[in-house]
Formats: sequence, C-alpha cells, structure tokens
Amino acid sequence: MSGIAKIYKTTLDPTKEAVARAWVGDVKLVGSYRLVDTVDDATGIEVLIASDPDGRLVQIPFTYRSQEINPEQTLTTIEHGVLGTRWVTNALGDPVAVREFIRTILTGDHGATRDDGVEAYLDVHGTGSEKDLQLNDVRLSEITRQRAVGTVDINGHRRQFMLRLPHVLAGFKNTGRGHNATALRLVAPSPQHRDRELLVAEFNWLE
Repeated sequence: MSGIAKIYKTTLDPTKEAVARAWVGDVKLVGSYRLVDTVDDATGIEVLIASDPDGRLVQIPFTYRSQEINPEQTLTTIEHGVLGTRWVTNALGDPVAVREFIRTILTGDHGATRDDGVEAYLDVHGTGSEKDLQLNDVRLSEITRQRAVGTVDINGHRRQFMLRLPHVLAGFKNTGRGHNATALRLVAPSPQHRDRELLVAEFNWLE
C-alpha cells in the first residue's frame, strides 16, 4: 500500500459533493479512493467517484491543502471542522498529486488505506514494476480536467511525461475509437462488474 490516509470525523462546509457538482455538474457521490503524500504528508489526495445522470461512473480528482498553490487550479475553499480552511485543487494541477499518481503507476503500488477502516470504493493499483524509484520536482506545463503534461526528475534524470485520468471510468479495452490504453496505467476491478477491469489512469513518457 502507498500509505495510510488519516480520516477525520468532522464537518465540511461546503460538502465535497457540493464542490464536485459545482465543478463537473449533476453527480451523486458513491465513494472515493486516496493516495498519500509520501514525502511531506502535507497534501490530501482524494479522487471522488460519482454517478452521473446517465448512470456512468466518473472520477473527480481533488487535493486538499492548508495554503493555495495555483489560483488557476483552485476550485474553492472548504471549512474543515478540525483542520480549518482547506484549499481544494484540481489534483492534475497539483505537483504532489501528480507525483504520487506517477509513483503508484510505475511501482505497481496500491491506493492508500483509510485509518477508519472504510474500504476505498476502487481498489486501484499500478501496472509497473519499478524498484527503488526516486521522483522529485514535478513541473507542469499543461493542465486540464483529465490530463497533466510536464517533466519530473526520475532517479536523477529529467523526463517529460503525460498523465491522463479519464473522467468516465470504463474498461481499458473500451477507451474510445482509435485509442489504446498504455501499458503503464492505474486500474481497478469494477464495483459493478467484478470480472471487468477499469482504466483509472494512464501514463506515457514523451521522449
């Protein structure tokens, strides 16, 4: 596992569902999965899973921070009953979250365990097999709701990458006409069809 995510039993204003709806439209939350900040343990990384009006599963990636890092990627602030004001950011615009997605994919790691014992809605895991991986200094040059392009220092070498988190969760063999999922990806068994594997994220080196 990538680590243990600390969960607080407290109030949030606005709620996560309200923030999600303001960003992506009419959705109903069904759960989430988490990664952890394995370097500083200062950034909360959570991907909300929701059902859209067509009954499709969609994912909405957030980070939670005590300070704003990029106004262009800030979605809102929430008042956390224990931690105070938290800045909610598009996770694909947060270098810490992008680093942890890359690390999880390349090392074949799993998502974080919640310390309250609640299971993640998706049991995500990477398809890579790297060992002794050192990732540092993620720099983002292009950010959208579903994609991050940038560079990262990996084992002392700077390389360019693209990370994609599809909004709609589908089987990796059905990602769209003319598109084949990459070998390096984040996948999870479908909660609705256990014999089906969902494509959660995909990763490419661009050089």
